[in-house]
Amino acid sequence: MKDNKKADYGNWVPTKLLALLSVLSIGAAAMLIVSVCCHWSLIWTALFGALFCVALFFYCYMAAFHHAFSFGGGGMMGTVLQYVVAHLPWDGQGRLLDVGCGAGALTIRCAKAFPQAHCTGIDYWGVKWDYSQKMCQRNAEAEGVASRCEFQQGDANHLDFADETFDAVVSNFVYHEVNDGKSKEELLRETLRVLKKGGSFALQDMFGQKSIYGDFQAIVDRLANDVVAEIHYVDSTKDIPVPAWMQVPGMLTGVGIIYGRK
Repeated sequence: MKDNKKADYGNWVPTKLLALLSVLSIGAAAMLIVSVCCHWSLIWTALFGALFCVALFFYCYMAAFHHAFSFGGGGMMGTVLQYVVAHLPWDGQGRLLDVGCGAGALTIRCAKAFPQAHCTGIDYWGVKWDYSQKMCQRNAEAEGVASRCEFQQGDANHLDFADETFDAVVSNFVYHEVNDGKSKEELLRETLRVLKKGGSFALQDMFGQKSIYGDFQAIVDRLANDVVAEIHYVDSTKDIPVPAWMQVPGMLTGVGIIYGRK
């Protein structure tokens, strides 16, 4: 049964970042006004003016991202998550793992899509993000799937599960954020380690960004050779309507999904 409270999945763009950019914009504007009123040198006025323009631009840009990915705003995150679920070739029988579950949005969506499944979400929940284990649990209760969902702290580099524990694994926009420990290929192998033989997977990230993954097709080929029985690699942006203004270096470029069976 659903809880009366509404689920809160937060946002891919942390409110802490928006707050920081807001403070920088206001601070730069204040210094610009002081510089003009006190007749400081042109260099200082130009410096504070430039800082204000840059800070305001990034605030507006990230605020637009925040709205687009908000579940109550543009709803793009819902579209992205559904894309992952739609590419998971699974009958929903057994256990599913969501690596890097954040606020539990993908874990819970899987639980609702596969009513016979038991879903586990793991995350590091670092201070950088506005997510937490309690937030995930509250969301599962609000969505009426708490009895089939569990959340625990974990490290994607070293998953605290035995080999072949799960019948399905999913992940969305996580691996590029994991910067310590294993290489990106080893990170993917660690996720697939806990997947049963014949189990299904759907993992989405910025696989096409060479600065992060190098030659990702070569990684796919190696996984196909010695880890999985079936794997497909698709450019997600061909199917997900990502606006051109979002596809800039360091943001939503090179987004792809790998899916198949082990």
